[in-house]
Amino acid sequence: MRLLGFSSLLFSVVLQLPLAAQAGPGHPLDGLTTAEYWTTYDVLKKANHVDADTMFASVLLRPPAKDVVLAWKPGQPVPRESDVILLRNGQTFEARVDMAGKKVVSFAERKDVQAPFLLSELLGADPVIKKDPRVIEALKKRGITDLNTLQCLALPVSYASVPEQETQRIGFGSCSQMHGSYHSWGRAIEGLTVQMDMVSKKILKVVDTEIVPVGAGAVNYEEIPEKIRAGTTPIVITQPMGPAYQIKDGEVSWQNWRFRMRIDQRLGTVLNLVKYDDKGKLRSVMYEGAISELYVPYMDPANGWNNRVFLDAGEFFTGGGLLKPLRAGLDCPASATYFGGLSVTDSGAPKITSQLACLFERTGNDPAWRHHEGGDVYGRPSRELVLRSAAVIGNYDYIMDWRFLQDGTIEVAVGATGVIETKAVKEKFASDHGHTAGAVEYGKFVAENTIGVNHDHYFSYRLDMDVDGAKNSFMAEKLVPKLLPNDPMRKSIWAVQPVMLTNENDAIMDLSIERPAMWMFVNPNVKGPLGYPTGYEIMPGATAKSLMAADDLPQKLGAFSEHQFWVTPNDPNQRYASGTYPTSSKATDGLAVWTKANRSIANTDIVGWYTLGFHHVTRAEDWPVMPTMWHHFHIRPFNFFGSNPALDLPKQ
Repeated sequence: MRLLGFSSLLFSVVLQLPLAAQAGPGHPLDGLTTAEYWTTYDVLKKANHVDADTMFASVLLRPPAKDVVLAWKPGQPVPRESDVILLRNGQTFEARVDMAGKKVVSFAERKDVQAPFLLSELLGADPVIKKDPRVIEALKKRGITDLNTLQCLALPVSYASVPEQETQRIGFGSCSQMHGSYHSWGRAIEGLTVQMDMVSKKILKVVDTEIVPVGAGAVNYEEIPEKIRAGTTPIVITQPMGPAYQIKDGEVSWQNWRFRMRIDQRLGTVLNLVKYDDKGKLRSVMYEGAISELYVPYMDPANGWNNRVFLDAGEFFTGGGLLKPLRAGLDCPASATYFGGLSVTDSGAPKITSQLACLFERTGNDPAWRHHEGGDVYGRPSRELVLRSAAVIGNYDYIMDWRFLQDGTIEVAVGATGVIETKAVKEKFASDHGHTAGAVEYGKFVAENTIGVNHDHYFSYRLDMDVDGAKNSFMAEKLVPKLLPNDPMRKSIWAVQPVMLTNENDAIMDLSIERPAMWMFVNPNVKGPLGYPTGYEIMPGATAKSLMAADDLPQKLGAFSEHQFWVTPNDPNQRYASGTYPTSSKATDGLAVWTKANRSIANTDIVGWYTLGFHHVTRAEDWPVMPTMWHHFHIRPFNFFGSNPALDLPKQ
């Protein structure tokens, strides 16, 4: 039921910086422009690849080869291509268009994959489901006869779960009750699901199991009266001289940081060409960083829940894109710089949306460094630059940050909020439901007759690290115990054992308290002032790995969640951790498949894939809207500089 309410969120995405600057691309990695969307459409139309039945599932920038981008100079022609997925009467077509040359590079039907579901398909299932006599009869058994107050839709299933998916475009439908609320979360009609052919618009199967009353707990969170808490006084933060960052020709500069950004319909905010000005020398840190996939499996075996395994970025980016607009004063300071963007509609036309990302500077009143010496405190206050966006997939909102610190560190953070998915049950309270010590639970009560279902969240970040250049190696610095049998003062210590990992399989990393290690991207060809190869560490935060069986097909599709870190050679065709086409997939594409080749990763162009994950055991405090819960990891310099790069910060 995660997409109910999307009818009010038909927003769009895809660009990089303020829309006023979008006369045309000024850089090979700029987001697509209005003219380029129309060029893509016109080229395909002229080649007879578009007719009245053709719908555009996606039009995305195909980034040029890295060597082309790095060699490009302002004023030179801008190489531009788009990757296109078309849907026609259930058939999936894949195209590549040279927008600069105005020609079709390639076009083919893909009979082995399914295009992502369009938002119009999902919501368009509503009248079909409501007209089916089996559904009408099942609703009558539940005392529901007024169908005007229902919202029904059909969702894709990421994995190939039923035989019909072999030859048909299958949606799995269900309904929720809107009566008495301004949204339908917490109002699901349990035990009633349908299987629908999305092309013929026919209901193939209706499954009706137990009858459970629709939940009636309080859900209208926005109507809860505001209450100013005692002792609340104003906090005012101002920048009377304006922001300290600059944006020129699409490049952001702040303190010693330089980077480009764009907004991609599928990936959200994409960072490019991240560099650090080290005493006048621009040094490369990361070529590209972005979310690659979001995997959210639910943990209830009941009908209507056992198929809820979502690949959010790969399945639900149509109809406007992964990101949704930000609100000034809530998501970002009113003084922030906001970025809008473009996305493709079903018809192939571009659509514009504002405030999809924001950029602002802030201080948390934390010291960049300090030390007490001789009765005095020495130190420097810190500030940081935040690039923020919000991915919204149905019920969940994910606040997604790239935070640039003054010491050369990049902090990556995800704040999960929004509305949890709930299930109606016959019992009123936990004590009626057998929720006692030792009982197996698939969720917890969050309101009367309402259970929040347990689930997982996994985010795969694709990090194309270029530490002082494209040729890097991956090193694990293992912390190993060492016995001291002949030392009268100590019996044991730990020591650092650097190990250079030369192939993909050796570089699959898991967090271990008993066997800790530090994960490093190093440039073996560049030595720092003290003789170490220059490097950047991927420093994990609190995270999780999947507990599902590895041979379970949905888990095979989300297999990146089985490990916290992966390293692969850079391949421009390998951008999505669960593959390009996750809908109805048999898990023949994606990170776990690519790494079976066990390719070399030594002194070459390599990519890291970090899994940020957490198990979500629901609680009463998560309802009716969830407090924001943050998870982080850091990309921090390690022997990249000769000393603390924040020594020269001002004292105030």
